[in-house]
Parts: sequence; structure tokens; C-alpha cells
Amino acid sequence: MILTPQNIKDLNAHAIREFPKESCGLIVDGDYMPCFNYASKPEEDFSISGAVQSSLIIAGKKIEAVVHSHPNGPYFPSQLDMQGQIDTALPWVLVATDGALVSPPEIWGADTPVPAILGRTFMHGIRDCYSLARDVFKLGKVELAKQDVEWPFDPIVIHEYPRKDGWWGSHKKPDQDLYAENFMKEGFVRIQREEARPGDGFLMKIHSERLNHAGLLLTGGLLVHHLPTRLSRREPAGIWARAADIWVRYEGNNA
Repeated sequence: MILTPQNIKDLNAHAIREFPKESCGLIVDGDYMPCFNYASKPEEDFSISGAVQSSLIIAGKKIEAVVHSHPNGPYFPSQLDMQGQIDTALPWVLVATDGALVSPPEIWGADTPVPAILGRTFMHGIRDCYSLARDVFKLGKVELAKQDVEWPFDPIVIHEYPRKDGWWGSHKKPDQDLYAENFMKEGFVRIQREEARPGDGFLMKIHSERLNHAGLLLTGGLLVHHLPTRLSRREPAGIWARAADIWVRYEGNNA
């Protein structure tokens, strides 16, 4: 799904018009269709009538994407946005606006192309360290070789987990612990650092009491990972391997 210049012009105008509420709409047969926001708190959320979507389907129209804005940010999807994208199985488009200017649209989910593994910018929930690990496994060795990244596995599906920014914070009763809760469910087992080989991953705590960063071991003593303040990169494993809290290996059988 590619947004046309007219799509962007129309959805930007709608976002500014609706400010300080969240605008919402659909890409239908290539055109942007603005929708009414039925959320009880439209300044914080959005809801598109199911009747609108049903009527489009009955009329034989193709819904290609869900679009919404974040008034005054943040410029990344919320946990609810991520869950909504999974539930609809459609690409979602997000823009942030201050009522005068609108950010470039961010598109994610469904069949959205996977961005390059190396040199990608960071955006929580879309292009973060978990996303990088998922994408490496998703692409597999043949596609990664085209990016000059050596990887031992064929494509493997690692599930997405909707998450809110700051889930790794210092609050005493977290409602989410992304890596600790899910790595075994996804078919990973713990190994010793001395056993690590290409294709294995590390998990570590950075300024947190919880595991909040992941990376993957490549060939030649290199690893690939993505920190919030940097572009995703490949670099010597050395210091990261020594600082890792646990190492994991994919053994399959994920649900």
C-alpha cells in the first residue's frame, strides 16, 4: 500500500481540521476517505463506525488502510494502535500534528515492506530492537544476503506484541515485561554465553530492572541491534556479549 501525494494532502488537511481531536479515515480504492471519530474521548482515541466499513465491503470497495492522527504527538503508535492494526490485519497510517504542521505519514503492519535491516531510524513499536529481531527472522537468509547480512535461518515468524512506550520503567507492578514473558513462548531457550553461535540472540537490561534490549549474533563476531539514539547497526559483539544478561537460541515450536 503506497500513499499518493493526493492521499497525503487529504489526510493532512483532515488532521489539521480535526485538531485537537484525533482524525481518522480509511484508504478506499486508492483514495482517502475521512471518517467521523466516534470515540468517547476523541482527543485521546479514535473509533470508526463498523457500519461504514460494512457498507464499503457490501459495495465491493477495497479498504486498503486505516489512518489516524495523534494531536501533539506522540509520533509513534500506542499499544492500542498496535493491537488495532493486528485485529484489522490492514496497514495503519499515523501522522502527528500540532494543528498547523503535520508529520510525514508512518505506515506499518500487514503487508507493509520490511525496512532495511541496517541504517533504519528508531520508532518505538515499529522500528525498535524487538522489531529488528522480528524482521531478521522474518526475512531469512536469502533476503538478508541481498543486504549483505549473513544469517543461518530460513524465514521464521516471530509474533508481534503490542506494547506501550516505557513498559520497562521503574514502576513496581509492570503490566508488561516484553522479553521475559515471551521469549520461551516464541520458541527460544536459554544458553550459556560460551555456547553462542550465529543466529543466537542476547537480552539485557539498560537502565532498567527488566530485560529491555535485544540483539542477534551474526557471523565473524558481529551482532546486529537497534538502540533508541542510533540507527540500527552491525558492530563487534565484544562489549555487548559480555554485558548481556542472558543468551537465547531459537529451537522452534512457537505457538
